[in-house]
Amino acid sequence: MRPAAFSIALIIVAAARLGGQCTASTQRLVTDQKYDEARAEADALLKKNPSDDAALHCMGMVYVAMDKSSDAIPWFEKAVKANENSSAHHLWLGNALGEQASHTNKLKLPFLARRVKGEFDRAVELDPKSWEARRGLIQFYSQAPGVMGGSMDKAKEQAREIGKFDPLRGHLEMAALLERDKDFPGVERELNSAVSAAPDSAVGYNTLGAFYRRQKRYADAVSVYEKLLRAKPDATNAHLLIGWNLKLAGENDRAEREIKQWLAAPPKDAPPQNLSAAHQFLGDIFAAQSKKDAARAEYELALQINPKNPDAKKALESLK
Repeated sequence: MRPAAFSIALIIVAAARLGGQCTASTQRLVTDQKYDEARAEADALLKKNPSDDAALHCMGMVYVAMDKSSDAIPWFEKAVKANENSSAHHLWLGNALGEQASHTNKLKLPFLARRVKGEFDRAVELDPKSWEARRGLIQFYSQAPGVMGGSMDKAKEQAREIGKFDPLRGHLEMAALLERDKDFPGVERELNSAVSAAPDSAVGYNTLGAFYRRQKRYADAVSVYEKLLRAKPDATNAHLLIGWNLKLAGENDRAEREIKQWLAAPPKDAPPQNLSAAHQFLGDIFAAQSKKDAARAEYELALQINPKNPDAKKALESLK
């Protein structure tokens, strides 16, 4: 049964995903979470030209990165007003409005839902090959109640449209919809097709491996990541993912080796959350081996790197 309200999660923001609207300098500041400085740079551009739609959009993206979608909305609206023919402006206005919909009251929801869909429709109209905009429609159709225009059939139709110009993304979106329907054989089929469609991309492998992990098919997940390493030896994150699945399977000796191998040379762009999780995983392994001091040291290190790591915090408290 569909929920009475729907939520469209914002696409995860990374420096490389600021829509090409922010300068390289502002992108770096956002990546480093120096949001005040990032806003100052965008503001400086707007003082020179208040109608600079790229700078207006960039300001909105900074607020998105800060998880303040309500503050981002006015900036995207201004960007749309300055340049109505930008698909990216409409896409991100739709994203921000969709996020706001998850916090609004039921009386305002139908109006907001129409706005969300309208922005995504316009983004697709302006750029039919924008998979992000079509993904926005997928999220809308799959999450909105039927009385507001929700339809799984229409969501799947958008996934098929994506597949016409981006087979990898098309299979990934269809897999996500099938998983919501609990059609797990269908999910596996689509994700294997995603790997076949783009064997040089880590995305398909990682998504298939994550599916197997959710299904507690840890050996299958490990096999997928091993296949990824054979195809892309530089995909070193696979070692951490192999270690995670082996830990979950109780194969702690090899899990420890894989995680330590990743920690010895983590990717330069490894986010703090991943580094924290790696130490937490080691803590879990040591705790299972009754090595409490070693486990405590790893949990404390995990929390130093990411104080918001809830699993490390809970595990550390359990040792006291």
